[in-house]
Amino acid sequence: MVICKVEPDERGGTIESKDNEGIPFLITISYLLSFLSIRLMVLIAGAAESTFAEIAKQGGTLEIDFYIGRNIILFGHHIHHFYFGILLISLAGWLSIVGSTKFTNRHLALMYGSGLGLLMDEIGLLLTWGHYYSSLTYLLSLFLVGIFLNIIFFPDFWYEVRNNILKSRPDSVTWNTLLVHSDFIKVVDNVSKELNKTERASLIFTGIAYVCVGILILLYPRFVYYWVAGIFIIQGISSLVNAWQK
Repeated sequence: MVICKVEPDERGGTIESKDNEGIPFLITISYLLSFLSIRLMVLIAGAAESTFAEIAKQGGTLEIDFYIGRNIILFGHHIHHFYFGILLISLAGWLSIVGSTKFTNRHLALMYGSGLGLLMDEIGLLLTWGHYYSSLTYLLSLFLVGIFLNIIFFPDFWYEVRNNILKSRPDSVTWNTLLVHSDFIKVVDNVSKELNKTERASLIFTGIAYVCVGILILLYPRFVYYWVAGIFIIQGISSLVNAWQK
């Protein structure tokens, strides 16, 4: 099993000092790279417009049992790449619970993020029953990136929000049990705080994010709509954080 040194932190929680540093950042980067890579491959190969894809979308029966090319056909079924994403997420979850001598938490973070990217690339297809280019994919993917950004860059803000919520509900046993004694929240807070001090990692993430958004805008001009909305949301959050700190 993977054994990490556990040290107390100033907030009273514990944090795995070695293997868990930068885990949220690794998940976010692998998620973005996986999402953009598979989307570009589908666009270049035209897999979403192939004959197999159209037949499967209309609920028809495929006349071929095995085919591996622009699409993957096994036993007459069209295998979407979100299946591989679910497989990677499941493996990462299993190995992180039972432990592994071959995979560190960083390896599992990359596996989890890659699987999440494959899954989210087809989330619109799943929700619209076959429409791969649904705008829901970009909307939900941006929302998920926003959650990751908050975990990485604004842990102190949400820590203070939690403290104020607790102060407003001092008599609620359930409320305090869920928030005060949540080791998971404490670990996320502390890992994010350590990562927030890494200027180089922040610059790398910002650079990759801008390049990825630029590519998406070239491929999908409508993405400008979501990007502008995202900028306003991020600026709004930034202003609220600054106001909170002052």
